[in-house]
Amino acid sequence: MIGQSATRLNSVRRLAARAVVVLGAVFVGGQLMRALPHEQTLIFPVGSEFPNATHFAASWKQLGDAEPRGGVSLTFTRTPPLQIRQRAKLPDGDYIVSIDIQQARESKKGAPDVPAAPEAPENALQAGETAGSREGLQTNIERRVSLSGGEALIALAVVPREPSVSE
Repeated sequence: MIGQSATRLNSVRRLAARAVVVLGAVFVGGQLMRALPHEQTLIFPVGSEFPNATHFAASWKQLGDAEPRGGVSLTFTRTPPLQIRQRAKLPDGDYIVSIDIQQARESKKGAPDVPAAPEAPENALQAGETAGSREGLQTNIERRVSLSGGEALIALAVVPREPSVSE
């Protein structure tokens, strides 16, 4: 009787040890899969927010990275599409997406004038600011986005910021 109990106890221990090893392997495998780059889709609603856009550029970098991991730059001779869907192979995680949009200035007739060449503003712009120039408007937006596979909609609406006490 004691021999049967010991044999049964050893069987249960072996089964439990195997279960722990299998569960550990599944957990570690899941963590590794999230760290590997896989297809992510970034959606930018350009045309719906900026119907006079003539140029769109975006780049993304993971928090802590010095250089962007990717980007896109498009020039429009007509009205931009309502959405730009950009696919990128990236691991899951938090990213900073920097967006620059050039808009044509309105002519006296109400139709947008296409700028000749974009001109960099003299002062650096903070996230979500719009600057005017002879060529039109330039909007710079910066968003923090969490990617976890699938699609991520990047908000482009510029939220006016409160003036600081020193302004």
